[in-house]
Amino acid sequence: MSAQAGPPPPAAWSFRDPDGCLERTGDGRILRHLTGAGAERVRQIQFLRTVRDLQASGHWIPAAEADGDPATLVHPRLLFPAYPAEWTPSMLHRAAGLTLRANLALLGEGWELKDASPSNVLFDGPRPVFVDHASPVRRAPGQRGWRAYGQFCRTFLTPLLLWRKRNLPLSWTFAARRDGVPPEEARPLLRGPAAFSPAALRLVTLPAWLGHRPAPPRRPAPPSDVDDRVTGSILKGLGRQLEALRPRPAAPTPWTTYQDQGISYTERALAARTDFLGRCLASCRPDTVLDLGCNAGRHALAAARAGAKVVALDRDAGCVDRLFLAAEAAGLDVLPAVADLAWPAPARGWNYQEEASLLARLRGRFDLTLALALVHHLLVRERTPLEEVVAFLAASTRRFLLLEWVPPADPQFRSLAGEDGEAWADLDWSTAAGVFNRRFRAREALALPDGVRSLHLLELREEVA
Repeated sequence: MSAQAGPPPPAAWSFRDPDGCLERTGDGRILRHLTGAGAERVRQIQFLRTVRDLQASGHWIPAAEADGDPATLVHPRLLFPAYPAEWTPSMLHRAAGLTLRANLALLGEGWELKDASPSNVLFDGPRPVFVDHASPVRRAPGQRGWRAYGQFCRTFLTPLLLWRKRNLPLSWTFAARRDGVPPEEARPLLRGPAAFSPAALRLVTLPAWLGHRPAPPRRPAPPSDVDDRVTGSILKGLGRQLEALRPRPAAPTPWTTYQDQGISYTERALAARTDFLGRCLASCRPDTVLDLGCNAGRHALAAARAGAKVVALDRDAGCVDRLFLAAEAAGLDVLPAVADLAWPAPARGWNYQEEASLLARLRGRFDLTLALALVHHLLVRERTPLEEVVAFLAASTRRFLLLEWVPPADPQFRSLAGEDGEAWADLDWSTAAGVFNRRFRAREALALPDGVRSLHLLELREEVA
């Protein structure tokens, strides 16, 4: 199946950089508009060895002049822009590593990054990609240190520290804090010995204590090779701090171990489920796949092995982190993100246009959506009407939906529903099919052995598409 450009989300743009702004046009193009000085600087960085090397490795997004205008660049559109509030700690760690690695390499060419924001990085599958062409600037003569040192600590190191010491999710940091966590905000969150660990002392405790003292006057220094050596030493020190904060495996939750425990499926049922997914991937030949409620990602990885670009969403950050590490280790094109479908991320930023909503970013991008053992959670836990669930699933795919139906007779459904189980007692597949049939037509179905669950490959009706 060839990928067709779906309808773009509403224009999301940035304007905080005085050298230019980013625009997502109505036809889905990503344009960077530059001032005269910004355009000249961006032209120069294209000749830097650092930028060429990172572009060759896929870690720096390409750019070309739009319609021959040097002040307007066009960037390729990534399948799914996942924002920092949707990342896992391992993803933030990789984005920090790329930012630091790029800055250290630029230092050797007399340049540096003028900012150190996670928003400068997106993910293409599990690979971090630097996307801000206007960030590199020439270093000033006699400059020591990195102008974005404090921002790097606030937006990368301190959130990793708070996750390690307090298990604070990244959504806490980035959904409400565009520029990270300053020391005075982080200090009350670290109590007792946690406030006096080496990382906390450097990043939080001492800066918070010293924050109210006036800074000593800065005296300009003549240019010297020592300046770059001092700055290089500072950057390498940040690298050591980052390595010390490398995320450990997340503590197990009931969902991180769910797919390995054989709950809900016998070996025979699991083999039939896996075989059906393989047949659907072979017959639909999707270029892009969306896995909703992906858990630890068994099916997302299978879709990527079949050649698809995959976006996989789950509300459990431990599951998403486990999937990210698996995709990264295997080199598979899977981009996982932390997302609660029943409480999706809204549009954020000035005039709600700097970050598009989750639903806008999902719409019109995927040839096949997987909704495996998902619908009963939305029905029971979130009390979402079936008609609303079906409408959402129809909006999430351009053509195919692979659905696993879990009826009220299933033990997991009964456990989830508890004493309210009678409310769904009559919702068998024959009843649910009438709702799905308004938007989809059936292509293939399989009753899983040793249970009451069933799999259904559905195709979006043309009048809905």
